[in-house]
Amino acid sequence: MPSGDVPRLPPSPNYRILEGPVGTLLLRPWFDTVALNAIAKWFCPLSRGWAAACVSEGSKDQFIAELGISSDEISIKPSKLQKVHASRRRYGQTKNNWEDVYFGDSVSTPEELVRAQRELASAEHEQLRLRRLFLSHRSRMPLLKWSVATPQEVAAIHQTRLTNEAFPAPPETEIMQSVSVLGEWGEEFHLKLQSPTDVSSDTARAHVFLPEDGKIRATLVLLHGICLEPVMWDALAYPAKALTRQGVRVVLPTGPWHGRRAPEGQFGGENILMRGPLGFIDAFKAWVAESALWIRWSRSTANGPVGLGGVSLGALTAQLATVASRDWPDNDQPDAIMLITTSGDMTDVAFGSVMADKLTLTQRISEKRWTAETLSQWLPLLQPEGEPVISQEKIVMLLGSADRLTPFEGGLALAQRWKIPEENLFIRRQGHFSGALGLSHDATPLKRFTEILLQS
Repeated sequence: MPSGDVPRLPPSPNYRILEGPVGTLLLRPWFDTVALNAIAKWFCPLSRGWAAACVSEGSKDQFIAELGISSDEISIKPSKLQKVHASRRRYGQTKNNWEDVYFGDSVSTPEELVRAQRELASAEHEQLRLRRLFLSHRSRMPLLKWSVATPQEVAAIHQTRLTNEAFPAPPETEIMQSVSVLGEWGEEFHLKLQSPTDVSSDTARAHVFLPEDGKIRATLVLLHGICLEPVMWDALAYPAKALTRQGVRVVLPTGPWHGRRAPEGQFGGENILMRGPLGFIDAFKAWVAESALWIRWSRSTANGPVGLGGVSLGALTAQLATVASRDWPDNDQPDAIMLITTSGDMTDVAFGSVMADKLTLTQRISEKRWTAETLSQWLPLLQPEGEPVISQEKIVMLLGSADRLTPFEGGLALAQRWKIPEENLFIRRQGHFSGALGLSHDATPLKRFTEILLQS
């Protein structure tokens, strides 16, 4: 282990303020209404404007064409577009430098590692802040770069998966590990691999946090929710990272089309939402396979059980992997599962979610002839159809009774179908966002999961 005088990364932003009275006040259903409106009316249109500017090279004509609107609908100063373009170039240089420092052939000093990581975090924060440049144009910005696929287009890509194994175990894949740096919890480093599926053949990444003493009693692979940029997920994952104090190694993968995996001209997660059912089918195909590889890596590098967890989209992915892994080698199977704000009914998510309604996703997919009936054919690729690979005693679930994004009834039905024990099922009078953030206020569900994991 590094000695005490080795340079250390500063603590990441977190939501520890929610641990006290502030959490009691905020983490109620009203918070979810505010958060939902903020995402639909502010975050998505501002992100769409920022993403379009990122590929416009400072050109107003390219910017307008990328947005798919007419020049009469918006008047924007070229200086704003040029500012985004210049920032994006600096961000690219920062990423390249970080890659050289952490994965390059030359030996980097601890000071260089800390500096490169801080510069990358600062550059990622700047990408978030630049969205403010489009505040005055918010009402004229599209919510997403819409490209909803029809049922026929989905069939052309995924039809064979309905008769073959939908989520096969991925082949052996090289996983590269970066050098480590001393951080808030102990040593931390990064992993990367070539995503094993044809729908997302890019570089998948994960951030790994070790216990301070280096002794790994268990590992948790935790998957994030949709549209979470890395700096946002880093703060939200604070309660999970704190598990390193109990000897749990924490692996935080970046999901398909998020963070540095987002296609140029898109913001994190947009490539899933904008394509409707096809976006989710593709995302699950890629992330379930990658989850198997992260679990496989975890077993190959330390003794002890391996848990798989997720929030929202990550939970939907984890529960698919929980069933699919019945046909995987033992080394790819999780020992325990934690599902946070999830649903077992993707039809309800598509047609009954307030988020889908606010983003006009339900309307858009309906226009492409998606109905509950046409979607039903594809449910084996969207929701767990069989039994989990582990016993119900090894599954912990946290649901918000006021959740209308992954509607509560679908999550409760899954809990009942899987016969989750009462002591493992936590139902709170909260919504989708307040439920997940509530772990910063009351981590009892996470403590229960950790207890189960360490005894596996």
